Amino acid sequence: MPTVQQQLYSFSTEYFSQLANLGEKFQVTNYQGQYFSISEGINLAANLVSQQNQRQKKVIFIGNGGSATVASHQAIDYWRNGNIPAIAFNDSALVTCISNDFGYEQVFSKPISTFAQSGDILFAISSSGESANILAGVRQAIEMNCHVITLSAFQPHNPLRQLGHLNFYVPTMSYGFAEIMHLCICHCIIDGLITGAFPSEDVGVAHY
Repeated sequence: MPTVQQQLYSFSTEYFSQLANLGEKFQVTNYQGQYFSISEGINLAANLVSQQNQRQKKVIFIGNGGSATVASHQAIDYWRNGNIPAIAFNDSALVTCISNDFGYEQVFSKPISTFAQSGDILFAISSSGESANILAGVRQAIEMNCHVITLSAFQPHNPLRQLGHLNFYVPTMSYGFAEIMHLCICHCIIDGLITGAFPSEDVGVAHY
């Protein structure tokens, strides 16, 4: 029987192999179903963020659970590192208030209806692409003439993937892989905008 160390060695090797493979296989489409290469998709998203930032527009991130942490993380990175106004609606008081008063399905659509402006960009993140509150938030943003970028996984024909002006789809049924790839895609967009800032190879240089 294999030892624990042997099992983990095999598992970790395959794990990172699959993750690397996903980095070359996620798909990018627009609202018409037109496909773009990965680099084209990232460039389109980055150009949109840069263009709307110059027009004094902001970026909004929404997501549930693990995707909520991606949303909060990226809202911070986009304004802190990219000097781009960005926000995520994950404050616990806000979430519980709207859930209690209007229902969880409207937890994002309500603040979007109040804080979003025409020309803003919404990043809607959902592994399943089926979360009712994410879909409601996207529809509200579209109604207000916002630009919508979606990030989804699981089923290739999930409803979220059909709604965005630009849609990133990761072909995996794993929450972990989906969330990691969605985070990487968002990071790639903002890191590319910061004068092509690649992650440092040095250890211990980041300070928070």
